[in-house]
Amino acid sequence: MRGPPTCRGFYRYPLQHSTEIVYVGSSKSKNETAMGCGVFAVVALVLAMATQCDGDDGKSGAASATKPSASAGVTAGSRTSARRKPKKVTMSLAEIVGTPGSLAQFKKFVAEHGTTEQKKAVEHLKKWRGYSRKVYPAIEVASDYPTVDYEADDAVDRTLVLEEQSQYIAEAFASWWQADEPSVIQVFDRGGKYTAGTSCIRTDSVKVHGSCLNL
Repeated sequence: MRGPPTCRGFYRYPLQHSTEIVYVGSSKSKNETAMGCGVFAVVALVLAMATQCDGDDGKSGAASATKPSASAGVTAGSRTSARRKPKKVTMSLAEIVGTPGSLAQFKKFVAEHGTTEQKKAVEHLKKWRGYSRKVYPAIEVASDYPTVDYEADDAVDRTLVLEEQSQYIAEAFASWWQADEPSVIQVFDRGGKYTAGTSCIRTDSVKVHGSCLNL
């Protein structure tokens, strides 16, 4: 009489006056065992492929993260070029006045590189009037600023506004022209009789209220 099947698909016979154990194989058990081994091999292969793919993806991600961006370099270079201003004009004030087209060049420079306040102020300039040398060398420029009625109640306020406009023009001029000594720019009103403002040609003219002190 044989006993219950073992975990390997064999039957155990009870001992009969002997310590010998006899196993009887089953063809069905062999097939099941072979199938189990085949499934295990397939699973192992899939796991190995998945591990390799994960490793490749990690390397690819690391390469993408460390690879420099060409577009980023172009953008940075473009911004640097946009901020770079041309060289300053080295002519003397007298030469600027006597050079045709120099005012147009100055206004073009301000339109491209000036601040909003400087652009608005320089738009009022019409032509160079001349050059004079008094306390400071001065370049004179005609404008379409209105003539101030100094007897009017708002004369002081209007004068201060025009003075500030001349300071913005002086700052723009200082960015365009290479000064060799403290100089001023005199902006005449549209009547041509009075100055709308006189300011020192320096990049911080508004801050110092047009003064040439401490230069």
